Amino acid sequence: MPVISLWSAALTILLALVPGAAYVSVINDLTDRADDLAAGKPNRLAGRSRGLAALLVCVPVAAGLVFAVLWRHDVLLLPLYLAAWLAFSLYSLPPFRWKTRGILGVIADASGAHLFPTLVAVVLTYREAARPVDAAWLSAVAVWSFAYGLRGILWHQLSDRENDRAAAVRTFAQRHPPQVVARIGTFVVFPVELIALAVLFLRMRSLVPPAFLAAYAILVAGRMRLWGMNVVVVEPRPRFLIALHEYYDVHFPIAILIASSLRDPRDLLALAAHGLLFPRRTLQSWTDAWKLVRQRWR
Repeated sequence: MPVISLWSAALTILLALVPGAAYVSVINDLTDRADDLAAGKPNRLAGRSRGLAALLVCVPVAAGLVFAVLWRHDVLLLPLYLAAWLAFSLYSLPPFRWKTRGILGVIADASGAHLFPTLVAVVLTYREAARPVDAAWLSAVAVWSFAYGLRGILWHQLSDRENDRAAAVRTFAQRHPPQVVARIGTFVVFPVELIALAVLFLRMRSLVPPAFLAAYAILVAGRMRLWGMNVVVVEPRPRFLIALHEYYDVHFPIAILIASSLRDPRDLLALAAHGLLFPRRTLQSWTDAWKLVRQRWR
């Protein structure tokens, strides 16, 4: 099906995920105030009144309840949507506060930030297309998004390790030596992510996304060679790029929309809409590519 024919699903996905993102941001700042103070980190809710904090929590929750009511009869979509909210509630809020409970915090963050929102998008798209959910596709997307989410939170915890140590926050990366955490992300999580991505490529039956991956690899190689940048999987380093992060953020969605446009030119409208919604990283990627070409051929 052309992507443009599913525009209402795309709009609904955006509107449904925004309240959850706002809720996550607020409760994270709210519950981290004491820890951020101990670590000397800024916190957007520091010094704010309880009334303002309550309002900032209640507004996104109320918006999320609207979608929960709309999807109350969908036995797959509703649990996935609520699970994203639950995952971050368990991650941040006491008495659970899984952020401080090692592996539970890693799982909760990866699930709330990547796994469940992505599955909501997939299932809602199938519902809009009036087609049964493809279990194989859903499973591949689940593994891919969860593995990428795990890499993201491991990188974040390693980057924030000293602040967590100062605040006595027992995250997974704080409980284990950094080299062990890095090895888990590099040699366990990342290969699983790559396998799942390969399955997605195979099921898409298009050469465009792999071709964009090759172009992204050339871009990264140029940055490493000419600008001295380092590619990392989870372990922070100076002048770093997180492997595949830019591909997922910029190149992958554009490649999918181009592949769809080759089948149905109407999807050029979807590609244009995507460019208008998310221009910054795309422009940065193209600017870097142009700078590298000019630098290479001087």
